[in-house]
Amino acid sequence: MTSGTDSDLGHAPAEIRQLREMIEALRVQLEDGAALLLAERQHATAQQEAIREQMRESVDAMRMQLEAEVVARNAAVQAALAQSGDEVAQLKATVEALRATLVTTREEATTLREVDEREFRAEREQLHGMIAALRTRLETSDAG
Repeated sequence: MTSGTDSDLGHAPAEIRQLREMIEALRVQLEDGAALLLAERQHATAQQEAIREQMRESVDAMRMQLEAEVVARNAAVQAALAQSGDEVAQLKATVEALRATLVTTREEATTLREVDEREFRAEREQLHGMIAALRTRLETSDAG
């Protein structure tokens, strides 16, 4: 048994050395892997931050564009309201002018009708007077 044990003991330092080398290689690989993982995490974090920044900038740009559109739309609404107000004022003025013209025309028509009626009555009275004078003359000429 001594020779098997001595042989095993002779192999043991070589195996130990080989295992130690393997452990060292695995440790180096593990450290490299950890460093690579850390670098990838840092890269991913930087990419995420860059994406967040781009998103913030996009949101800010959209907000500014929206605010500009709201301002423009409000200005258009105000202009439309002002124009409507002007149009309403013009229409009211036109209605008042038409109403005044109608009142004046009605008054003139009433005055003309009254003048026509007076002239008609005067002419009728004149004709009645002429008829009465002609009757009287006819009666006088028939009597005489």
